[in-house]
Amino acid sequence: MLEQTGELEIKHAGWVRTRQAIRSLRAQGVLAVAIDPTKQLSTATAPAKPATEREPEPIAFRALFADEQPKAQRCIEQTQQVQKQVLQAAASGEPVDLSLVHEVSAGLSDAVSRNPDVLLCLGRIAAQSDALLRHSLNCALYMAAFARFLNLPKHKIQALITAALLHDVGKAQNPKLLQAGDAAAISTSLAVLQRSTALAGEVSLWISQHCACPDGSGEPAIRDAQLDNGSKMLAIVNRYEKLSAPEQGYVSPLAVARQLLALAPAKVDGDLLQLFIKCIGVYPPGTVVRLSTGRLALVLENNAKKPTLPKVKVFYHSTHHHHIPPRIVDLSRQGEEQVEACVDLNKYGLDVRNYL
Repeated sequence: MLEQTGELEIKHAGWVRTRQAIRSLRAQGVLAVAIDPTKQLSTATAPAKPATEREPEPIAFRALFADEQPKAQRCIEQTQQVQKQVLQAAASGEPVDLSLVHEVSAGLSDAVSRNPDVLLCLGRIAAQSDALLRHSLNCALYMAAFARFLNLPKHKIQALITAALLHDVGKAQNPKLLQAGDAAAISTSLAVLQRSTALAGEVSLWISQHCACPDGSGEPAIRDAQLDNGSKMLAIVNRYEKLSAPEQGYVSPLAVARQLLALAPAKVDGDLLQLFIKCIGVYPPGTVVRLSTGRLALVLENNAKKPTLPKVKVFYHSTHHHHIPPRIVDLSRQGEEQVEACVDLNKYGLDVRNYL
């Protein structure tokens, strides 16, 4: 790099293949770069695939987990505070301040552009006593990572995050809806949001359709061709978060993925679901796993090329029942250990938040 305003460090030369990569560089403060005009990629390209069939583009320059962690934590805390205000406003019948929602949505969008796994990890291990707050926040984190994984434009990512944060606000106004099916709250949620200004029409559309099913069995009773992709994405993250919720007891991420896959393609879009599972990983960041040596480890980051071999942090030995010196291990760079199973850390009387 020749000129920059941020703290990004690039240790090796490489290809900049897309406009998205250029935008990522700019977002991280890069103002000028040196290029070698003698080197270029082949201009031959394959025919474009439909959006749901394209291979997602890897993040051009991924921030280190340790560097991104405090930034992501602040971003989550800010989103949490705004979401509390949103739910309180809805409960008291006051207009929701969408400017604050748009601000934190933009913050989450920026965070996933740097390293989405950090957000997913922090969100998964966070403790939250308010179930409605936890659900909307986690849906927003999943949506941020999912939309970024699909390489959607920044404005679309922010709008989808906003929809994830707001899709259940009607439940705050009428607590009886907390015990009802999700579809029962849609009209109340939209009525709450209609009192606010600057609500994008697409956000209302996604919220209104997120309980619809491709086979027409959901609410409203519309079929696949009438469903917007944003609605399908919101349906997936909503179902995934509910199946993973603490109220369900411990359910391993693999079991949750299997439950969702069993619903496709009738209840959820199969192509988008496959991409979502690929996005969050076989062992999503924040999952505790047992390795073949008996060591327990916290999953920190996915490995797109070797999804069963993530980067983890070991901290405890399940056979000998004692702590071990914490160490980050990239399972894809050694052949000694593999993941054997996902683990409920509560069975060991341990709190995962102590080991990040």
